[in-house]
Amino acid sequence: MKNIILIPAYNPDEKLTALVDALKALITADIVVVNDGSAPASAPVFEEIKDKVTLLEHKVNQGKGAALKTGMRHILETSSEPCGVVTVDADGQHSPSDAWKLLQVLEQNRAALVLGCRTFSGDIPWKSRWGNNITKFVFRLLSGVKVSDTQTGLRAFSSELIPALLEIRGERYEYEMNMLVSCIKMKIPMREVPIATIYTDEKNTSSHFRVVKDSVRIYKNLLLFTGSSFLSFLVDFVAFNLFVWLLNLLHAENVNVVGNIAARIISASFNYYLNCTYVFKSEKKFKNALEYFLLAAVILTFNTVVLNFFTGAIGFHHSLAKLITEVLFFILSYTVQRLVIFKTKK
Repeated sequence: MKNIILIPAYNPDEKLTALVDALKALITADIVVVNDGSAPASAPVFEEIKDKVTLLEHKVNQGKGAALKTGMRHILETSSEPCGVVTVDADGQHSPSDAWKLLQVLEQNRAALVLGCRTFSGDIPWKSRWGNNITKFVFRLLSGVKVSDTQTGLRAFSSELIPALLEIRGERYEYEMNMLVSCIKMKIPMREVPIATIYTDEKNTSSHFRVVKDSVRIYKNLLLFTGSSFLSFLVDFVAFNLFVWLLNLLHAENVNVVGNIAARIISASFNYYLNCTYVFKSEKKFKNALEYFLLAAVILTFNTVVLNFFTGAIGFHHSLAKLITEVLFFILSYTVQRLVIFKTKK
C-alpha cells in the first residue's frame, strides 16, 4: 500500500526542514505539506522544501482542521488507489520512526483510525499535561470510550476513510477532537500506539494552540449545554421553592414531590427549547421532543426518589436537597442528549 505523509504547517521554522529530510530518509512515501497562511518570515522554510514535497497553500490562516482537510482533498483527488495516510505536526514533536510505526499498524488495521499516544512522562509543559488530562477525562465521561491521548496530531488512516473525515465539522483544533467523536458514532475502530513525548522547550512555544480560545472551541457544546442547564436549573429551583411555599400555605401533602414535578415540567420545556435550538441545533424537533421528554420523565422519577431520600432519610432542607440532586443528574442528562437524542448522522 502506498503511503502519504500529511503535514499542516503554520509559521514553521527550520524544524520542518529537518523533519522532511528525516521522513524522506526513513519512509518511502509522498509528503504533502499545507502552508496554512504562514507569515512571510517562514517563506525561506517553504522555499527549501518545495522540491522535496507537494506544497499546498492557504492565502490566509484557516486553522489546523482546514489545513488537514485541504491535504486530504488533494490526496483523494490525486490517488488512483487506496493508500495509507499519516498526519504529522510541523513543529518537530513527532519522530519519523513513530510515524513509520503507525503506518505499519495501519497496514494490519486498514479500517481503523490509528492514534500515536504520548506517555506524558518526565518533564512535560504544564499546559500540555493538564490539557490532555482534562480533555481525555471529559471525552471518556461523555463518550464512554477511553482514549489516552485525545490531542495527538500523529494519526494514521486509510484514504478510504477520507470522504467521511471531510464531513466532520471544525476548522481549527476542535477538528481533531470532533474526529474522535465521529469515529465512535460511525463505529470506526481506534488503535493506540505508544509514541515518544517530544517537546523542544520547557514552555512548548512551538505550539500554536491558544489555551483559552481553542479550548472554548473544543468544549463549545459542553459549555453551551452547561449554560442552558444552569438557566434551566434557575427556573427549576425558583419554581420548586415557589410551589413548595404555595403548597405549604394550602396545607397540601407530599409538597416536595408535587413541587418537584410541577417545577420540572416548566424547566424541562424551557431546557428542551434551548438545547434543540442553540446547543445541538437539531432539525428533527418532533422526534427529538418525544425522546427528550421520555428522558425527562425517567430522570424526574429517579430525581424525585433521590430528593425524597435527602429530605426524608437524611433530613436536608428541601432547597439544599434540590441543589445536590440536580448536580448529580447533570452529567447523565448531557450524555444521553449528546449521544442519543440530538446525535447527528455525521
